[in-house]
Amino acid sequence: MLVPKTVSTLRSEREFLVERVERFLRQRSTLNAAVTIPSLTGHHSRPSLTISRQCGSGLSRLERPLLEYLDELYVDGEGLWTLFDQSLLGKIIEENRLPRPSPPFVVEHAKFPVTDELRDRLSAPRNHWTLFNHAANAIRQVCSAGRALVIGRAGNFVASDLDNTFHVRLIADKDSRVGFISRRHGIERSDATELVEETDRARALFVRRNTGADIDDALAYHLVLNTDRFADDVAIRVIADSMHEWSLARSAKEQSRAQADSGETIQGDF
Repeated sequence: MLVPKTVSTLRSEREFLVERVERFLRQRSTLNAAVTIPSLTGHHSRPSLTISRQCGSGLSRLERPLLEYLDELYVDGEGLWTLFDQSLLGKIIEENRLPRPSPPFVVEHAKFPVTDELRDRLSAPRNHWTLFNHAANAIRQVCSAGRALVIGRAGNFVASDLDNTFHVRLIADKDSRVGFISRRHGIERSDATELVEETDRARALFVRRNTGADIDDALAYHLVLNTDRFADDVAIRVIADSMHEWSLARSAKEQSRAQADSGETIQGDF
């Protein structure tokens, strides 16, 4: 039986995430300079990950072990994986830790269909930016830097043109999600049901209002995972290993393309 986390445990978990953000920002000094989008340069870069989720699908219990498993996959001295959710993104935006705008969103490089609403939102001049634009700019910068795990905030849509970013959607049966929320927060099932439904509606509305897209559109993700069908440790490996294999395949394709271009250039010189 899942035991709700105590206040002290929640605080320590938050401290763990905040410390990683600080380390990430120190190590990625290039975030305060103009960022080069990997998809525009073909340059191999560190992968990043976005996760969209239904309320109660279990991400809260997967976050830390997922970060730690990703660290194990990428042991090369180039930094730990770092999670960015709504409050952490808001923190670095408010503190002006990401002062420069990211490069333009390139529709032609998007992995999924792009709505006119999203294109228009992301092409707005900075003096017309809304809170969504500032969050989108931060998401694109941290994803471009690599080893960023972005939770929600339409991350899969605003970073859909970044070659290095893998997009996941977590779902689960409504009854199990209600049960998880009831146990986690120590509330009645009726209240948990209301919270699940209201949260799902709010997230869907946020995505629809700001991107014109459907949060439940499976075609907007690389991977849609039903957490009811996997133990937590298996779900973590499915997410991380899928992204890792995808990243390796992308890197191999880039190298093959670079070698082919190099061969063509040499032949032309002769």
